[in-house]
Amino acid sequence: MLSLTRKVGESILIYPEDIPEGMTVAELFSDGPIKIEVKDTKSFQVKLGVYAPHELAIWRNEIYQGT
Repeated sequence: MLSLTRKVGESILIYPEDIPEGMTVAELFSDGPIKIEVKDTKSFQVKLGVYAPHELAIWRNEIYQGT
């Protein structure tokens, strides 16, 4: 599980990374779906827990865009 804290208007990106050639979406999610769980809330922030296959990269949008 990955825990991230996001403020209003901030986002995360989830996308495939280093998936073997020819792997289908069904194979990628054969262990189950991506689960995003709200872990905590404080004022204008929410803490998210992300449960996903290791083949998926999860980035804070501002880091991915280099801002």
